[in-house]
Amino acid sequence: KDCRVCARSHSSWGLACGVGCAKMPRAVVVREEGPYQNCQVESVEPLKPRKGTAVVRVLSCGLAFPDVLVILGKHIARRPTPFVPGQEICGEVTAVGEGVEGLRVGDCVFGSALRGGISEEAEVMAAAVYKVPAGVDPNVAAGFELNYGTTYHGLVDIGHLKAGETLLVLGASGGVGASAIDLGKALGATVIACASTAEKLEFCKAAGADHLINYEKDDLRNELKKLKLDGRVDVVYDPVGGRWSEPALRAMGWGGRYLVVGFAAGGEVPKDAIPSLPLNLALLNERQILGVLWGMWKARDGNRGNAQNIAAMMEMVREGRLKPVISRIYALEDSFKEACDDIMGRRVMGKVCMQPGARGAASKL
Repeated sequence: KDCRVCARSHSSWGLACGVGCAKMPRAVVVREEGPYQNCQVESVEPLKPRKGTAVVRVLSCGLAFPDVLVILGKHIARRPTPFVPGQEICGEVTAVGEGVEGLRVGDCVFGSALRGGISEEAEVMAAAVYKVPAGVDPNVAAGFELNYGTTYHGLVDIGHLKAGETLLVLGASGGVGASAIDLGKALGATVIACASTAEKLEFCKAAGADHLINYEKDDLRNELKKLKLDGRVDVVYDPVGGRWSEPALRAMGWGGRYLVVGFAAGGEVPKDAIPSLPLNLALLNERQILGVLWGMWKARDGNRGNAQNIAAMMEMVREGRLKPVISRIYALEDSFKEACDDIMGRRVMGKVCMQPGARGAASKL
């Protein structure tokens, strides 16, 4: 196959032959599942929009724990290699395909990329992206849909969290955890944030949490008893799993809803963090254990419900009721492996993004 730009022969999937072309966009490329340290930034062929799609110049792309798991081959979703990792982007529309309505060149949009997001250029389904409201930072928009979409689906659609209820968030300083603090407070809940270090708890406090528990240092149930909240938790939001799941389940009151979001405690082997829970704990107090699989729900629902959720939350961002935190921005050309190291080393607080076209060390916000 010859490159549409430089006419050189490319080996597979439209990747550059290695010589590169000045007109070619740059992207992180995974040639085989395994250590992310093997990934390289390469030139890739420019995209052309297809029926129902648009091509965007990427301004920022979100990076999250699931993205790294996909690279490692440890995620439930597997992708044929080679591929560009990442899915969340914010960018400027540069071309639209046949049948596209409601988008035009120059629009700034955010959503999920088809080819992969950690690139200077991405293709998106026109019906599944959202226009960035005036005044919203592109980095905030890029890192919004996955975390906040998951959390809204969990807390509202599945968990039915109500104002005045108590929400316990495990892994509260991470991307989905921080969004749960933010959304929980916006919905009028009392939020208990659990994290593993004093620094992470300070982050949670700044994010709006009402109570803080260092569950690496202190016993979770004992700390809840001190707060007079043991047995009074209405909703548990758990993206972590591991040894904290059972005490969190035991802390719920009558009709409590336990939301299973992920198993980040397992690191590169998520299954190691899948807890074995006594089912009698569900029977007692009529507690519910509920799975939150946002990506699958979004696909099965044709993005209808998710689009409504995103629109509702973007209005909350515009009104100042939601305050997403982007804690660090990494340069695509130089810092991808550093970003993955920070995510897998549990050093990330809030959301992080990759910035195409940027070079140099990561910048803290």
